[in-house]
Formats: sequence, C-alpha cells, structure tokens
Amino acid sequence: MTSQDVPHQAPRAGTRRPVGPAVARLRRTLTDRHNRRWVILGALVFVGLSAFGVYATVAGPPPRVEAVVYFTPAATDAQKDAVRAACPTAGRAVQEPPDHNRLESSRVYPLRYDFTDASTVDRAEVFRCVHAQPNVIGISVSTQGQ
Repeated sequence: MTSQDVPHQAPRAGTRRPVGPAVARLRRTLTDRHNRRWVILGALVFVGLSAFGVYATVAGPPPRVEAVVYFTPAATDAQKDAVRAACPTAGRAVQEPPDHNRLESSRVYPLRYDFTDASTVDRAEVFRCVHAQPNVIGISVSTQGQ
C-alpha cells in the first residue's frame, strides 16, 4: 500500500494547519535563543519610537495655521494698506504685522493672518471682511508644522 492509496482525510478540529515556509522561518529566527538579544533590542527600539511618536503628536506644539490674502495684479500699495486697515484682527484671528524687507513675496502678499488659535467664527469674520474689499482675489489658508 502506498501513500496514494490512502484516502485524504480532513484535519481534525483543534489541530494547527501547517504554515508557509516564510512564516515558519521567521518564527524560528525570532524564537531562537541565539537571536534573543537582537529580537529584544528591536522590540525596545520599536516601543521607544512608537512612544515618541505618540508623545510628539499629543504633547507637541500645535501646527501653525496662516492665511494669506491675494490681491489683483493691478492693486496698489495704498489699496493693500486700505484692506489692512479695514480688516483688523478679529477675535483670535490675528493680523500679522507687515514685513519690512525687500522680498518680492512680501510686496505681493503683504497681508497675512495667524489662524492658529482662531475659532470658525473668527475666521469667517476675516473672510467676510476681506472678500468685501476691492482688488482682493481671495484668501489661501495653509497649515505648517504638522
């Protein structure tokens, strides 16, 4: 009688199915006492990095939210200053002071707001005021430091 003559029987309940060779090899490597030091070191590094990630996410500083007002290309500096004067700080949406440098970006986008601690109502008030002004295209809100 050969193994081909024996009918195939289903495995009994409670028996473990054989695992693939890769899983078995990994299990042998991780449980081998010669590799124990490296397995423990790897586990400690994993736990440490996970704990640091959770700490940095929960206890780290909040991301900075900034809004930049975009003007039409035809807007003059006087018109940009008029928008700055017409739409001051609203609640916790703080208007940032103008930049005093010679960078092109400071001249093109001279009006910025810090929305980090602002509520939705504060943001809406700034949006409403800025969009009512002439020569304003819109506002872009970006989150930094996440």
